[in-house]
Amino acid sequence: FVVHGFPPRALGGTEIHTRALARSLQRDCGHEVAVLTRDADPQVAEFSVTAQMQDGLQLFAINNTFSGFRSFGETYRAPRIADAAMNVIRRVAPDVVHLQHLTCLSTELPFRLRKAGIPTIATLHDYWLLCHRGQLFDVDHRACDGPHVGCGRCIRPHAGFGAGAYRAASLVRGIERRLPQSLARVVGRTARDAAHGVAGLDAAERHGRRRRLHMLRALGAVDEILAPSDTLVDRFVASAVPRDRIQRITLGIDQKPLEGVERTASDRLRIGFLGSLIVSKAPHVLLEAFAGLKPESARLEIFGGIGDYHGDDGYRRVVEPLMDGPGITVHGAVPHERLAEVFAAIDVLVMPSTWIENAPLVIREAFTAGVPVVASDLGGMAEMVEDGVSGLLFEPGNVDALRRQLQRLVDDPGLLSSLKRGLPEARSIEDFAAEMERRYLDLVARPPRESRCLAAVVLNYRTPREAVLAVRSLERGRRPPDEIVVVDNGSGDDSEEVLQRLLPGRRVIPSTANLGFSGGMNLGIRCALSLGADAVLLVNSDVQLGHEAVSLLERALEDDPQVGIASPLVLHREAPDRIASAGLHFSRLTGRMRHRDHGQQRRGGAGIHRVPAIMACAPLIRAEALEAVGGFDDDYFFSFEDLDFCLRAGAEGFASVVVEAAAAYHAGSLSIGATSPAR
Repeated sequence: FVVHGFPPRALGGTEIHTRALARSLQRDCGHEVAVLTRDADPQVAEFSVTAQMQDGLQLFAINNTFSGFRSFGETYRAPRIADAAMNVIRRVAPDVVHLQHLTCLSTELPFRLRKAGIPTIATLHDYWLLCHRGQLFDVDHRACDGPHVGCGRCIRPHAGFGAGAYRAASLVRGIERRLPQSLARVVGRTARDAAHGVAGLDAAERHGRRRRLHMLRALGAVDEILAPSDTLVDRFVASAVPRDRIQRITLGIDQKPLEGVERTASDRLRIGFLGSLIVSKAPHVLLEAFAGLKPESARLEIFGGIGDYHGDDGYRRVVEPLMDGPGITVHGAVPHERLAEVFAAIDVLVMPSTWIENAPLVIREAFTAGVPVVASDLGGMAEMVEDGVSGLLFEPGNVDALRRQLQRLVDDPGLLSSLKRGLPEARSIEDFAAEMERRYLDLVARPPRESRCLAAVVLNYRTPREAVLAVRSLERGRRPPDEIVVVDNGSGDDSEEVLQRLLPGRRVIPSTANLGFSGGMNLGIRCALSLGADAVLLVNSDVQLGHEAVSLLERALEDDPQVGIASPLVLHREAPDRIASAGLHFSRLTGRMRHRDHGQQRRGGAGIHRVPAIMACAPLIRAEALEAVGGFDDDYFFSFEDLDFCLRAGAEGFASVVVEAAAAYHAGSLSIGATSPAR
């Protein structure tokens, strides 16, 4: 298992679940289990590895205090952590690796494991692969409907810097560790405020686009993806991960410590909150709702400590004054081993979170202990709590709505009894471990995946039959793509139905709106990368490729690592001996561009020529180049997006070439019309 933290040092839901599963697989199924995790000890050498045995488990910890990074990208890709991790993995020689969470470790691991031929499975426990903050909860403390353009506001304090700024940040963290807590907060807040001023929003947006594509590539490198809630599945599908790549599962819990919890009778309703007192979990909503109840009617038991949220400690000033009210007892953080005592002391658990919780472990634990749950009508909480049956739901963030639900429990003692009778049976960790054992064995028995994957994206806008012809030309080529993704770019006609009918079995992705060439291709690119594509062929619907074209373009990328974009010679479909484009010339002096050799007769050459840019009607683009640039700029709705992309790729060290022997036959302007005012 690879996980970002492990008990007893880390007690989040993912960490506790991983420990329970590891123990059950070893104890009940007889397997050897090793855990690779992260430590953060400033007294230990950065990226060093410590090893120990814990309850029969091999536990390896890589030290990462974030003091050794030189850029924003390194904070998640972390090649040096990947090096250390692979040394451990080679030592353990596992049959299968299960990635539980990679934050604070390295998203390079899936690529390294794929290259090593080690079967890999990943569980999505939250949104970290989509969202730098992990919870799709933005800097304004609101649930986010992203990821989308606009992530730069959240990334801005961490991105847009060079190596010097990251060295300065490491120095600040070192100073913080040596100061009293109150003074350290001031230093840290001052540094973050300065970071906001230094990092440009445009730079942060670019970092956000790069991160998004990288994470989809990382998902594409794993063999199997699991998700414990429909909410998680839907969010990743909305980010262009194909639904058939994600398998829905129900997690299990260790039920033994919670069986037979006995609670004494009370003359007042005992309301509980369990978890970190951070802004996304919104304990202030519960505290304000509780303040509206009569003191003699209920008690509020709070189990958890106040924590900073991504370095922001401002929430402390909101929640601390609210905890001084009558009838409130603050117990502080409680070890997981004492969870039975917590549930014995409460009648109902309240989860007022305003972030879109996924599949909270604590709800399953409450149900096992015989405690109903009052929760925000949001995400995985609403999936798990059946309103009026196993608990009550209320509008997220609405203090009055929560107070009304709590008042119902106060006024009607029979309601609490009814909810207790409606509690579902939680899945045991033993049953879940048995399912995972079957999945692991099945994964190990599968033939190994191809070492490289080439995917094609065909973009359609109201020309579905042309798009079908483009797909057919790909299928008939000497080197058919491993995956073909067809994007219907908000055509608003019968295009999607025609494509589904004429291309059965092919992936057809509908866009709800016309996103332009850039946005439509980006949608297909994200899907292709999540399928494991190492290179993506972008095909306009009015293009048909020659028989050898794809294999020649692929060879151009393989033969020269510096080549990031390889284009065929673009010919006129109506005059196939005439060149439409042999690449683009660009003048930085005038800002003008023109197509090389436009209108000239094809001479039958077989050379490969470096050019400033290419015409994007059928280029093959290396996945690393797509990631480095962050895809196409959506602001280029139609035209010049290819020039912009190639110039930015060149700045990142990726060359553009035209392969003369490869041919693409382009009709041109079928979607928009050659003489239209829009063109």
